[in-house]
Amino acid sequence: MRDILRSVLLSAARNGRTLTYAKLAKQLALQPPHTIHRTGLLLEDLMRDQAAKDEPQLASFVVSKARAGLPAPGFFMMMRELGFYDGSDMGADAQDLVENERARCAQLL
Repeated sequence: MRDILRSVLLSAARNGRTLTYAKLAKQLALQPPHTIHRTGLLLEDLMRDQAAKDEPQLASFVVSKARAGLPAPGFFMMMRELGFYDGSDMGADAQDLVENERARCAQLL
């Protein structure tokens, strides 16, 4: 599943577009119940893997439709857990982090 997730997110990065968690769950063909939660767990697993390989975070391309183009709070919690961020889940610092990670993803394309 990680390979499919990575492929979907690489496509989003190539095209410079974001995906909502619901759209990503649909593209991964996850079936209810708890599709968004399971999507989040898959993203966390990918984030840990990418951090271990010193790669940029493709998960930055997954956004919450309720958060004005930002990922859900879990993204920022994981970035803090990984030691890459110590700011808020909202605001300029959060936006800068996401934009920087998206720009760094160009090295994966």
